[in-house]
Amino acid sequence: MIEVCRLTKRRVDPTSEKLPHKYEQVKIFSMAVGHGVGTVDFMECIEKIDEKEYEVILNKCEEYAKFKLGNLTKYFEVEVFPEHAQQLIPQMPDCSLKEIFKSLKEGFIVIRKNL
Repeated sequence: MIEVCRLTKRRVDPTSEKLPHKYEQVKIFSMAVGHGVGTVDFMECIEKIDEKEYEVILNKCEEYAKFKLGNLTKYFEVEVFPEHAQQLIPQMPDCSLKEIFKSLKEGFIVIRKNL
């Protein structure tokens, strides 16, 4: 199964005051294991696509879209930012994924292949 997730919220830590040492260490560790300092992302699954359906979509795509979306089989995850979506839209067949890309104005979409 292929999951399509969207960045739904981004919270940037506005605190500029000095934290107690033990809390500062927790913050540093938390941010070092996957996020930029002071930023937390919230992803939400907005669509699930059967792998065979994804392959059908991919086979109907033009060159750039085949390359970008085809990386899912190699890396098991593809990030699509608004600038990528604008290139993908004209190269894709009509499908729900294309509609998702059309609505992408900020943030990003992550397409994941569940193992």
